[in-house]
Amino acid sequence: MMSTDFGKITRVHNIPKDGMTNLIRSIAAEKHEAGQPFYVLDLATIERPNQIIFANPCKAISHIKHAAAVRVNFTTFDSKLEVDKIKKWHPQCNLLLRIKAPSDSGSLRPLGKKFGALPEEIKPLLHYACNVAGLKVVGVSFHVGSIAQDPTIYREAIANARAVFDVADYLGIPKMKILNIGGGFRSTPLFQEIASVVNEAVQDYFPDPNLKIIAEPGRFFPETAFTLVTHVIGKRVRGEKIEYWIDEGIYGSFRPTLYNSCFVGIKPISMKECCEIRESTIYGPSCDSLDEVAVDIKLPELQLDDLIVFYNMGAYSKCAGTKFNGFDMLSTPTYLDSTNST
Repeated sequence: MMSTDFGKITRVHNIPKDGMTNLIRSIAAEKHEAGQPFYVLDLATIERPNQIIFANPCKAISHIKHAAAVRVNFTTFDSKLEVDKIKKWHPQCNLLLRIKAPSDSGSLRPLGKKFGALPEEIKPLLHYACNVAGLKVVGVSFHVGSIAQDPTIYREAIANARAVFDVADYLGIPKMKILNIGGGFRSTPLFQEIASVVNEAVQDYFPDPNLKIIAEPGRFFPETAFTLVTHVIGKRVRGEKIEYWIDEGIYGSFRPTLYNSCFVGIKPISMKECCEIRESTIYGPSCDSLDEVAVDIKLPELQLDDLIVFYNMGAYSKCAGTKFNGFDMLSTPTYLDSTNST
């Protein structure tokens, strides 16, 4: 879908057929050492490290060294100190200047407060990276924030990126060749609108057919691919309201800063037939009173060991799990249901 809707966008890193499924299957089968963090950069040891961009504008020195060791030669920056670190520990790396999108108010997870150079910082940063540090700046990166609800903010951001290219030309920097438009996309009809706005903006501001335009569709691929099945482990009836406890919570797949209940479908599965719908609240298993998964929703009455199924749980769920309160949410088993299309 990405290559269809974003017609001009180049796929910088091609995932082979069934490649993503096989990678997830290997993780589910615990082929990666238990307890060790699984870094995206480990992909560089598998295939085509020269086509991977380390898109964090602020990196630990150890991570920069690792990128150099596995030949990941593209990264982003938005400060002078980051330039100094890259100059010292990975001077062969090609840089993309991460700029702050002019507006991220239409996103549910804005990122501009933390990342991105301001307009007045762009010229000094480009001069410092290229003319002082002697590094190669090959493009511009931005991120309008995750789950963007307003497609027009992409046009504004692309226009600002064009301005950065113009500043680079003015400074005599070798022609930049990459534009990274970030991510936060969801597999919904709104994606078609965003794609249309992006394509039109690219045609207006970047007519160069040789420009590589890439995106970071991290949420787009897994969000709807995974379903979480939980068990009712406790129940309390108070008047007309029923409270349930399940074996997942905010210290597992429902981290409050990442999980958004309006995008998640909930389906109760009861071993007993029950037609009565009751006002309900679902709690997680920890002793923290903030561990609430869903509050004041309507559910049929459930019993111990009944199931509550949550859909669209593939993005930013289990990966943020913890071992708080002795519950090892990182070890929740993953099962893959494969079907062969004909």
